[in-house]
Amino acid sequence: MKQLTRCVVIAVAICVAGQSAWGHYFPPVRTVVVQVENCEVAVLVGYRPASGEATDTILARIASQPKSQQLAAAKNVLAQQALAPLSFTLDKQPLLPTTVRAKIGLDPGGTRPMVIVLVTFALPAGGSLAVTSKDARSTRISWTDRASNRVDLDRSPAQAHWFAGVASFLLSLLPPGDSACANSSSSPGSH
Repeated sequence: MKQLTRCVVIAVAICVAGQSAWGHYFPPVRTVVVQVENCEVAVLVGYRPASGEATDTILARIASQPKSQQLAAAKNVLAQQALAPLSFTLDKQPLLPTTVRAKIGLDPGGTRPMVIVLVTFALPAGGSLAVTSKDARSTRISWTDRASNRVDLDRSPAQAHWFAGVASFLLSLLPPGDSACANSSSSPGSH
């Protein structure tokens, strides 16, 4: 009887281990890079949906479109997924994008779609720039000041460092050195 019990335990262990090896799950990945410039902030968001049902749902939405519209649909669906949990504010006031551009591709394994979205926002004044994610588990954020001297380095997190799993990311901004952008607005089409 002990021999039979041992064989059953080994068989169950092999089945359980085998199923987890065949059913790999990869979580979504969202990478946010904030680049502060003199009169604007450029945000680059890379996004790859989770494997399995999440990717299948996205691909089904894209495939349901007429063939001539599938590329545009893929860009729109993936860009919406990439940006959906993110918000950008200056002194708690929402920033409106001045430009949004998306490029799509496949992950290195060629199995999941991915998107890179470039969003720009006007930054007419100093204050507290906040990037907030409602999906902190899948988001990592980094930032850089492109020689604009807009970021107060003493009151901001380390530059060119990845911060993973953060729900809110704050940069303390100084007024722009060029007064020309102080009169810009954060409305679409201002550039």
